[in-house]
Amino acid sequence: MKKLLVALFFGMGMLNCFAAFQYEVVKSPTAGQWSDGGPGNGVYGYAFYVRVTEGTGTIYLLDKINNVYSMSGNNELLSLKADMAHYGYVDSTGTSHAGTGDTITTYAKQYPYNEMVTQTGYALGEFSAGDEIGVWLTVNGTTGASVLNKSNSINSSNMNYRDAYVGTDILGNNLFQLDFTSGGSVFFGISGVASSPSGQPLPGILATLLLGGGLMAWRMRRKKA
Repeated sequence: MKKLLVALFFGMGMLNCFAAFQYEVVKSPTAGQWSDGGPGNGVYGYAFYVRVTEGTGTIYLLDKINNVYSMSGNNELLSLKADMAHYGYVDSTGTSHAGTGDTITTYAKQYPYNEMVTQTGYALGEFSAGDEIGVWLTVNGTTGASVLNKSNSINSSNMNYRDAYVGTDILGNNLFQLDFTSGGSVFFGISGVASSPSGQPLPGILATLLLGGGLMAWRMRRKKA
């Protein structure tokens, strides 16, 4: 039993080391002006970006969920408001990159006599401590980002306004906003999942560890019997 406890303790220590992934969304304290970057180059509102402060992991854009009883009642999903085949991030040099296209389900629940409601997360990519990234989306064939002014081509003339921490959805996720003159407002959450050394998300590690511990305990009991 002592060996089992040591093995579990060591495994949990490894899990904590691998699982450290910290990030923050930084909002500019200064509002954008129409004249920023030259005549007609400004974007109103407040620019924002994600800063990774510790570890390595994947950053996801999340659907805004405002109805937990009906998917048809959720009319602001990313797939309905933006072209989620063309989205991504802007690095600290101002270069834009496509998102990976990978998705995860971050919420799935069905109340009795109601529809199953799911929330989808769209992967931007894997990032490490020190990385700073903005978010860009495509709406009506034009792109707009949470950073930079219109002197950067990622911010088309259709990009109008942006802001961070504009409330929460019904699941409690902080909401972020990009507005397009043609296409309206797009709201989304931002979430991160720590990566293991192999680059895979961590949640299954603990289950595997506990399962392994359970098998060890079963074998020890069987041996004693």
